[in-house]
Amino acid sequence: MQSLSDYQRRVLLKNPNVEKVTTNHVIYHSHFKIKAVEKYLDGATPNDIFENADIDPRYFIKNYCRLCIKRWKKKYFEEGKASLTVSQQGKMATGRPKSINPDELNIEELRAIVEIQEELIIMLKKNRALARKKKVK
Repeated sequence: MQSLSDYQRRVLLKNPNVEKVTTNHVIYHSHFKIKAVEKYLDGATPNDIFENADIDPRYFIKNYCRLCIKRWKKKYFEEGKASLTVSQQGKMATGRPKSINPDELNIEELRAIVEIQEELIIMLKKNRALARKKKVK
């Protein structure tokens, strides 16, 4: 999706069908998604659906409306109407790596960690020595 201007974001935020707007994303209310899919199934075109909801399709890339309806329709049929009411933000995010609790590691894992750290220390010492030689020259 293309970046939205400040004016476009303000206009979209005033719309009751829009939940949140960033420079690159628009998040729609679930009631709009459900209505949009049902109107599409009744024969309305994606651009007409967005225009009737006072969302200007010209703010977005060429097939934006069609792709939104297509994505919502797929979810509507595969997971049911209720699936459009659940926010999917962050669902597939991996998040931050979990910190390792040393108390839960066995002796072999602890030895492996120490070995890796020792190798890193040796590598850092070599890099410092090389840096010192370059300064001297």
